[in-house]
Amino acid sequence: MTAEILKPRAATSGGVNLANMAYRAILDMILDRRIPSGEVIVEDRLATALSISRTPIREALVRLESEGLVRKEANRPYRVREVSNREYFQSMRLREILEGEAIALAAPKIDQARLQKIKAEMLRLRDETKIRVEDHWAADEDLHTLIAESSGNAVMAQIIRDLRVTTRMFELSGLPSRVRPDCEEHLAIITALESGSAAEARAAMELHIRSLANDVLGEIAKL
Repeated sequence: MTAEILKPRAATSGGVNLANMAYRAILDMILDRRIPSGEVIVEDRLATALSISRTPIREALVRLESEGLVRKEANRPYRVREVSNREYFQSMRLREILEGEAIALAAPKIDQARLQKIKAEMLRLRDETKIRVEDHWAADEDLHTLIAESSGNAVMAQIIRDLRVTTRMFELSGLPSRVRPDCEEHLAIITALESGSAAEARAAMELHIRSLANDVLGEIAKL
């Protein structure tokens, strides 16, 4: 999922305000699984629930489709995107390769001030007794986006963003959260970035992505 997915664009008019409000509302429903993967999105029902017309609903859905969260086939309604096991693990393998390369490129030139802000949030989340999943997702997004953007390769950064949308949609399917393990692994990545070592940073990132994929595989095996 990209940082843009978590933060709607600033509105400039009443119509855009309604479209942004609809976007945020539908996004929240997807992220907390009130509209689960594969489910049809009923525009009339959403318009009634949000007390707005269908036009901003449609605008929000077009935006969500462009970001990979919903899909629409010809003459059919929108559905929340559903990611198969196969697509998830193939995407995770690509993430391991590409994000390992991205962090190696980013390590010598990462913005340390931005990195320290993310570190402070990761430490806060790690030590919280009860963590809001939304806060965890936001911090996760901030770190991975910073690394991808700092690689200096815009094409690779975009592919990473798209892959992260895919894997996040799969992880929303009800598998247990990995908030605390993720925090520890993210802090290890940050420590490697603080050192400026490309090799250490690559190793920390690859370990993090493999760890997540292995934990998900273990959960699937229990089903």
